[in-house]
Amino acid sequence: MKDRILGRYIAKNHSDNVFTDRELQVIKQGDTDTLVETFLHMDNDYYKTQMQCTLKSLGMFMNCNIELNQIDYEREYKGQFIGCQVMDGDIDVFLGVAGDNRELLKVASTFAQEDIEEFDEDAYDALCELINVMNGAYATKLGEADIEVTLHPPVFYKDTEVTADTGFYVVTFNIEDNVFKILMAADNKIQLSA
Repeated sequence: MKDRILGRYIAKNHSDNVFTDRELQVIKQGDTDTLVETFLHMDNDYYKTQMQCTLKSLGMFMNCNIELNQIDYEREYKGQFIGCQVMDGDIDVFLGVAGDNRELLKVASTFAQEDIEEFDEDAYDALCELINVMNGAYATKLGEADIEVTLHPPVFYKDTEVTADTGFYVVTFNIEDNVFKILMAADNKIQLSA
């Protein structure tokens, strides 16, 4: 499989591990958009596009062994550290990166392509830029569909709970034995509380 981020997830979660001819062709081609459409059962097209943009951004800018582990649909998530960005306009969008200090320092270091050993300006800048890249790609896709949104600057919270009445996706990734999560809400309002 060409898409290394999705490979193990698909192998582990595909029902009965029996693939149709079409699914085998999708796997062989390795196109992220088609893989998401075929194998990830997201709630709606907004989420599918958000996931496609997230995976493409991670694959392009995180030059390492990163894998999708798990996708959960939750109404609440409590995190030690969450960096997030909101878009609003025709729809409300939330994207967050969550984990503990060690995990997010690994994400920041990998994105910045340099060792960042403590949460300083460089770590925050790297995480902000990663969030901007993922959400910027999504805003571009929404714009192509004539859905206008405004990106707001990323912000960071410690020991925060994220909630939504209708739920949101918590997507778990592994990056060299460090687990971090991407929180995704599309066309949905999110509340944050300490």
